[in-house]
Amino acid sequence: MSASVSSNTSFGSRRSAGNSTSDGRSNCRSDRANSHDEFNGIKFAFGRPDQVPIYLQSVKKLGDYAGTKMNNNMCKLVKKKVEATFPKPKAPGKDPAKHVVDEHRELMKRKLDKEDKYNEDKAKLFGIMMTQCLPEMKDKPEAQQTELEKLEDNNDVIGLLDMIQ
Repeated sequence: MSASVSSNTSFGSRRSAGNSTSDGRSNCRSDRANSHDEFNGIKFAFGRPDQVPIYLQSVKKLGDYAGTKMNNNMCKLVKKKVEATFPKPKAPGKDPAKHVVDEHRELMKRKLDKEDKYNEDKAKLFGIMMTQCLPEMKDKPEAQQTELEKLEDNNDVIGLLDMIQ
C-alpha cells in the first residue's frame, strides 16, 4: 500500500518531519537569520594600531571561507594573491576530422564556463570583502575613493587586499 498526500495540502504548508515546532515555526537555523555569521571575525580596518593583526586574521579566515564555500582558485586568490589562468586548448591541426573539431569545441566551452564561474566567484568575494570593511576603511579620502571605485568596477580582489594592507 502506498502513502498518499492529502489533496488539500499545499507544498508551502508542509513541514519536514522533526524539523518544526508545533506552532509551525522551524527549529533549525534559518538562512534569513544573520547570514553574515560565517563572516564573523572577518573585518578590514584602516588607521588603527591593530590594523595589521586584524588584516592577517581576516585574510586567513576569508581564504578558508573561499576555499570551502567557493573553490581552491578563490582560496589562492585571497591567501597567495594569485589569479587563476585558464589556458586555451590546443587548436586542431589543418583539415581536422569532425570528432577532433567537436572535442576542441567542447574543451573551449569548458574553458569559457570555468572563466565565467571564476569571474562570478571573484565578484562575490569582492562584495564580501567590501561589506566587511569597517566604516573608517570605506570613508577614505577622495583620491583613494576613486581608486576604490576602479577596483570595484573590475572586482579586483588583489588590488583591494593591497589597498587594505
